[in-house]
Amino acid sequence: MAARVLSEEVDRRAQILLPVSPTLASNSPASILIGTRAEITNEHPAVASRLPAALEHPESFTIHTIDSTRIVLTGNSPRAVLFAVGRFLQNLDLTPGSVLYPHMLNINTAPAYPLRGHQLGYRPKTNSSDGWDVAQWDRYIRELALFGTNAIELLPPRTDDDALSPHFPLPPLRMMREMSRIIDSYGLDCWIWFPAMDPDYTKPEVVAASLAEWEYIYKTLPRIDAI
Repeated sequence: MAARVLSEEVDRRAQILLPVSPTLASNSPASILIGTRAEITNEHPAVASRLPAALEHPESFTIHTIDSTRIVLTGNSPRAVLFAVGRFLQNLDLTPGSVLYPHMLNINTAPAYPLRGHQLGYRPKTNSSDGWDVAQWDRYIRELALFGTNAIELLPPRTDDDALSPHFPLPPLRMMREMSRIIDSYGLDCWIWFPAMDPDYTKPEVVAASLAEWEYIYKTLPRIDAI
């Protein structure tokens, strides 16, 4: 995913498509090696030996220039590798037909905070995102990830005082499912804010209906890390 994101984002801004390969071609004039620390160490030990020591944080990442033709983007986890790609993109000068890279860029860093999340509400309150389709949510969540976001909190249906928006391209639960899938595709945590919304939980039938509703929504989503 991290390699594909880098290729797509460079192509989006510079109209230059960087080929993605699972192996390092021996005749390649230049290469960007992308992978976790474990992958780089196992598959390219000579390259790994030239990297600075990894910081003790699951989301620490390294951008290291080996020489004028080899750059390594690595992290302690797949999510950290995506963060390395994000920082790398921020340091590139991208214009149509040109990709410029700072000379000998070397970064070895870790996040200051363990949780860096956003609550994203598909609801008629923002005057914008209630009209977003799946592709637009993918773009928004991807860009949050590229700037270091590691968690997204979603809101299920019925948590807003307006059940529907005239701009919704999909019903709320279908879009929530798509957003959970997108979050999972980037390896981010998917959180859910789910309040008890019924007025009287002393009634057994209300409790039963609520439990059924919660279970149905939880089973619908591809990924849930916290509630």
